[in-house]
Amino acid sequence: MAISLYIHFPFCGNICGYCDFYREKYDPGLEEQFFKALIMELRLAKDTIDPDRRLIETIYIGGGTPSLIDFWHLKHLITMIREYFDLDPQLEFSMEINPESIDAEKLIALKDMGINRPVFGIQSFDSYPLTRLGRIHNLKDSYRAVYLAGANGFRNYGVDMMFGLPGQNSRRLSDDLNQLVDLAPPHISYYQLTVKPNSILERDVRDGKITLPDQDMMASMYRAIHEELKKHSYIRYEISSYAIPGFECRHNMNYWEGGDFLGLGPSAHSFIENRRFSNIPDLKKYIETISRGERPLIFDTIDPESRIAETIMLGLRTARGIGREEFRNRFGVSVDQVIDEKSLAAMLKENLIDMDNNSLRLTESGFPLADEIIRRLVK
Repeated sequence: MAISLYIHFPFCGNICGYCDFYREKYDPGLEEQFFKALIMELRLAKDTIDPDRRLIETIYIGGGTPSLIDFWHLKHLITMIREYFDLDPQLEFSMEINPESIDAEKLIALKDMGINRPVFGIQSFDSYPLTRLGRIHNLKDSYRAVYLAGANGFRNYGVDMMFGLPGQNSRRLSDDLNQLVDLAPPHISYYQLTVKPNSILERDVRDGKITLPDQDMMASMYRAIHEELKKHSYIRYEISSYAIPGFECRHNMNYWEGGDFLGLGPSAHSFIENRRFSNIPDLKKYIETISRGERPLIFDTIDPESRIAETIMLGLRTARGIGREEFRNRFGVSVDQVIDEKSLAAMLKENLIDMDNNSLRLTESGFPLADEIIRRLVK
């Protein structure tokens, strides 16, 4: 059975105020220590996985800002992955890239290493919200990155965008969408900006330094994004994910469908053989623990009911929805037994949910209300 591999690169050259992923300011010396620990963690993790399950079908390097990686370290890491694991001949190998940190030479080097799906964190083509959020790339950087991906033979690549940005209105969103569809990337992730507790963005919003669109405007933006991308042949296969058919992100689909995945690096999460665990979100402790020959793990003691709720939440976020047979095989009960019957009946009547003998899924009308629907359905 195959697994997915996620590698968390914890360094950023610039700390964005809205981000709540674990990250540290980039330091070359610390990066070297990190990669030594990462290679050792790779070996330690390999020894805990059944040999029959060591086939990797997707790899995703996220962060942080992975495009800051010293390529010598990256090449060595990939060599060791190939030594310790088997790789699927149709491997999907993604890596997040900030537009300002890439050029043709680097993209060619990444391709030569086997990375076949760069993901560009553009967020917006509008310099005003980028500056307000602490992003340091500009319009020229974004266009260059996407052009170089196509020019250097990357058939599959993605662009990450955001809406609900500081000062954003319908006109500014329309400008972003027009430029995005002109570039025509095979895959688009379009996330709503959320204000994370204790973030710099939360402080700035609270102090009145940054004003964000209200919830009604956010909902209108989401609908406008969907309609525009749909017109240009993109399929929404998850609440924030769009792709030209055949270019869906297999790595993320494995997460949403409850597949096994191994996470390496500080704060990375894993799900192997129905056990969920994560690494400590502290680079210094991560390095110290691994140097003693131990994995820096925190085991999740989540109860079965919570696992069921999580599976419903993830499943309903996808266009495919919750597969009835898969759900019963995994939990021993039908999905109808664990959701609120009155809420389901009301949502069926309002055409927010569609169900048949094979699956339970959101309708077009239901997707914009996904969070509220999931909250009401889960007992």
